[in-house]
Amino acid sequence: MFCLKFFGQKINIETSIVVNYDASIKLGEKNRHDQKFVLIGNSQDYYFAAGQNYLNDTGQYTPKGIDTRAISDYFQERLIRKDGLTNIFISLADTKIRYQEKTDLKWVLYGETKIINGVNCQMAATNKYGRRWIAYFSKEYPQSLGPYKFTGLPGLIFELYDTRDDYHFTLTKVGKYNDDFDFNLNEFKNFPKEKYLKAKYNLEFTMARFPGMEGQDSMYFQGLLEKLKKLENNPLELKPFE
Repeated sequence: MFCLKFFGQKINIETSIVVNYDASIKLGEKNRHDQKFVLIGNSQDYYFAAGQNYLNDTGQYTPKGIDTRAISDYFQERLIRKDGLTNIFISLADTKIRYQEKTDLKWVLYGETKIINGVNCQMAATNKYGRRWIAYFSKEYPQSLGPYKFTGLPGLIFELYDTRDDYHFTLTKVGKYNDDFDFNLNEFKNFPKEKYLKAKYNLEFTMARFPGMEGQDSMYFQGLLEKLKKLENNPLELKPFE
């Protein structure tokens, strides 16, 4: 049973599947990063996160000495969908924020197929978030799930990528999931999406990340943040309101 505490209410999701994805992500100028992701849920409701955050959230990772949980993965956003409502949340610089939205994807199915990990998969495509996405899904797994917010196909997504190949997810393993999972979203302040994105950007790439710093130290870190912006400012959602 997948158990969440949300708005003071307990949300129950009967999990049936766990999916592992390997991803290659282009963070910025000539900078790529390999990232593992985990998805758990059922045909409609699910949790999706980078591998380290999944271990953190499920209590499978206990750091020794310095707490490295917040810096272990590049892709820090996690996602929980319940009853058609998607919750995206993140922890940055001791700040916990989130937003909610309903995702509407319009897929076009194609006759092209290919074998992925021994499973026959069919091609589909959609235009969303300023990118064109290509997916390969399998009806052998009827769960209408995929990486991030990409759901709504008549089967599990085995491969997903945008045509610029900035984000490329490939399924590596799929199996049954029977463990319990408790999570409390009340710790995350709920913003409208626009304000969430602005706050996230400020915490990642501006001096809001280092409150109270002044003088030479401030100038030094501002320079580092400008370099970081060039290396790691390639969000999955180029047009977040498309």
